[in-house]
Amino acid sequence: MKLFSLKTFLISLILLFSSWQQGFSSETDQFMALRKDIKDSKNTINKILRLKLEKTLKMANDKKMSCYKLTKYFGHEVSFGNQALLDVPMRHNQELDQIPRQDSNREFFYEDSIFYGIKRFDYGRGDNRFLSPTFKVAGVHLGGDKISHITYIGLNYYKTYHFFFERYKKSYSFKEAHRKAEEKAINFGIFQEKTITGLNFSSSGTFSFADMEANYQGLKLFQRLCGGNKPYIIKKNSSWVIKSFIDISSYITPELDESYNPNYYRAWFWKKIKPNLKKYCNPETLRALNKMKRDYFKFNEKSFSYHYLKNKIRKKELKDGRSFSLENVCLENKTPF
Repeated sequence: MKLFSLKTFLISLILLFSSWQQGFSSETDQFMALRKDIKDSKNTINKILRLKLEKTLKMANDKKMSCYKLTKYFGHEVSFGNQALLDVPMRHNQELDQIPRQDSNREFFYEDSIFYGIKRFDYGRGDNRFLSPTFKVAGVHLGGDKISHITYIGLNYYKTYHFFFERYKKSYSFKEAHRKAEEKAINFGIFQEKTITGLNFSSSGTFSFADMEANYQGLKLFQRLCGGNKPYIIKKNSSWVIKSFIDISSYITPELDESYNPNYYRAWFWKKIKPNLKKYCNPETLRALNKMKRDYFKFNEKSFSYHYLKNKIRKKELKDGRSFSLENVCLENKTPF
């Protein structure tokens, strides 16, 4: 299927290379955290978002920014300012509990992960050499890379959405223009996962459905910043004012957890991962996984992106990640649940 016109392709490629160079991070292994206690980081992240929003408000009024420019500024601030909400800076934030912890033997944790033996992780410098740790946010286990996808790739989703929405609204109703522009943003994410940051041979060899969910939740965050039905910032007497503060819980779903929402892997990558995953085929881990899934029942609403990707799987335009789940591996291994 043709996802982009040539012009759109070039725009997406520029965004893609930008995100790859600036937002590159390691893979993440939520199975390592299944039976471990992690303090929830929701309040700490919300505190950071509040500070970023207040700084954005001041700059937006000083510079008389439009909603679009205000949103771009906020996106840059959460990704590159002090206390940036990106994978690597979060590893160094002592207020954010994580597995493995920053002061632990992270090399040991890599050797104990499902990614052990993948040469890609022997490359890189500094923190990017190691796995992205697992955090707990609003009750969900997720890799620090998922926060990067919300704050950084989510902004690229928003730019893609804005580009197409401004054009579609000239020919379609608001609802239809909104839907079509969101589909373009998701298609950008599919393109990205299939190329530089996902399935290509020089990167991770994975298509991460959890990354895709995080990208979309980032889009929803940026759409709401100063637009939509419940914006965080509104115009009042020609000045921007804060109407409410951001709660990261609004953008956290179980689909961000890769032990719940498994990746699709290339055959050569899966050949390395599958034997490592089999070590979790024991009653204790499987009970912990089932308990986690029961806890996730409270999240009863799936995102537009989730349904959009499922439809593509049904049409065989995307591979299904479920065959790579721990449950499936353990069934093949004849491990009792």
